Amino acid sequence: ERDQEAGETMLREYPELVLAVFLHTVAYKTWPVPMPPTKLINGRPVVFFRTYVGAAAKAVQLGLMDVAGMERVIDAAESALGAIRPADSKWVDVRADIKNAREMFDTKSS
Repeated sequence: ERDQEAGETMLREYPELVLAVFLHTVAYKTWPVPMPPTKLINGRPVVFFRTYVGAAAKAVQLGLMDVAGMERVIDAAESALGAIRPADSKWVDVRADIKNAREMFDTKSS
């Protein structure tokens, strides 16, 4: 529960060692999950994400990952959820993040 505080401390004290902090945003009673905006500490971003696909897209935006890496994350997410019915709520955020990522970087769609 103090992940954000720990990440921000790392950026304040060791900005030369930490390129970015990525924090998974979850909510158990609220949907959609409210997403805090990205913020900078010592010129380094604190990024919030709902899914690993969303995190990968942010990493590409920041130059920390290439688009091919993001596509591998998309493939892994789709594979991990493969046994779950596509109508299941677990797919909602993943599907939205895949759509946004592919539109943002003009990559293939499935």
